[in-house]
Amino acid sequence: MSKSIALVLFVKNARRGHVKTRLASFLGDEMALKIYLALCERVRDVCLHFPGTCYVYYSEFIPEEEDIWSDSFFIKKTQSTSPDLGERMKSAITDLCPSYESVLLLGTDIPHLTIDILKDASQALNENELVIGPSLDGGYYLIGMKETHEFLFDDMIWSVDTVLDESIQRAIKNKLSYHLLKPLPDIDTFEDWKKYGWF
Repeated sequence: MSKSIALVLFVKNARRGHVKTRLASFLGDEMALKIYLALCERVRDVCLHFPGTCYVYYSEFIPEEEDIWSDSFFIKKTQSTSPDLGERMKSAITDLCPSYESVLLLGTDIPHLTIDILKDASQALNENELVIGPSLDGGYYLIGMKETHEFLFDDMIWSVDTVLDESIQRAIKNKLSYHLLKPLPDIDTFEDWKKYGWF
């Protein structure tokens, strides 16, 4: 593993009322923001041990003051302005693929992420064209590839329990070799929080 691997984190600008809105409807905006920041900190602490190059792609803007994503470790960019998640992910991967042998893209709602999972993802791309980290809700928490495969992002319905299956079917149809990582829970809803929350 080397600096020729890029790890991209998609984050939302941490503002009350703009993060974890499904949690906020039960717990309030302040608690939802607290949970979001705690999730980000957990993922950040894992990524600090990643030997590749780490990027943070903000949803709206790069903060003027340093936040939990240290300027000395994370390279900061902004996501595409497209309202479609697939377009934003595709744009970030396309942005970095020319400069790296492979790119991993990761969310921040996964409290059980470990450095071993990230290493597994990196190593899997030595023998596969695609790596996916399944989430228990039918989506995925990580996707990685050596080049942009646009068909994995175009015309996809996101935030439904068929995202993982649809992604795998598209990979098979297009004859991509793929590796699935350990499934992990993510924290999106109040039920997720009751089951997997820790404070």
